[in-house]
Amino acid sequence: MNTLNSSICFSRFSLAGMISVIFGISALPSFVHAELLDSWTQYSGSVSSGLNTASPVLGNGNADSESADSQTIYASSSMSYTLADVGDTVTLSAGVTFTGMVSPQSDQFRFGFYDVNGQPGATGWLGYYATNSGTSTGPTYSRLWERDNPNTGSFGSGAGASLLAWVNASPSNTAFESGTYSFSLSATRVESGLDLSWSMIGTGLIYSLSGTVVDTTPESYVFDRVGFFTGGGLNADQVAFLDVDLTFSAIPEPASTNFLLMIAAGLFTVGARHHKMFSDA
Repeated sequence: MNTLNSSICFSRFSLAGMISVIFGISALPSFVHAELLDSWTQYSGSVSSGLNTASPVLGNGNADSESADSQTIYASSSMSYTLADVGDTVTLSAGVTFTGMVSPQSDQFRFGFYDVNGQPGATGWLGYYATNSGTSTGPTYSRLWERDNPNTGSFGSGAGASLLAWVNASPSNTAFESGTYSFSLSATRVESGLDLSWSMIGTGLIYSLSGTVVDTTPESYVFDRVGFFTGGGLNADQVAFLDVDLTFSAIPEPASTNFLLMIAAGLFTVGARHHKMFSDA
């Protein structure tokens, strides 16, 4: 009877099973923190509402007012997120609805996450921001920018920023128009630096863009701010955000994974000895 129970126990906790469980656990993030950003500061412009919610609104929505233009807002995260280990990721995501746009220009909507870099105001920050596509006398594609170190510009301006990558929208850049979109920007720590990706996809609209680039010389691995900018050429009566979210995830450190594997090996050894003892009895 004892031999049968021991065999069943050992078969259930075989080496393959234990290793599968351990690797399954180690593949999961050891830490995930998602937060809705609901405390916004108006840096430029003044026509806004809902700054104490995760769904701030720029502009008053009045027809032909273009009151959502030239607005800049930012929010602080509840903690400073450092992409210290390979696999650590920070992601900004939200929905946004543009109302009353007329011939929107490219680069006039900008969304990013930043490192305040010890600065007391909203200038001199480090980090990244992405843009919409659209029509313009200049480039029509969506672009990803990195803030230079040092810089004296505001976080949403082109001054003090370097272009990292650009992509065209599908089916065309000029398909960007009034309507609802989802957008995201993420950075993942890799061996060579930061793997960055951004996207903007129409909801009920035939419009999408996405891009990726690896920044091998990041100015910072720390992020603690999120910011939005609407330029004077956006020509929008209102820009309404929905559920602005910043999520940070960290994978287990190698030492933690090794510790789990050591536990699995130890359990297997004990189980094997226990099985042999009853088999020999």
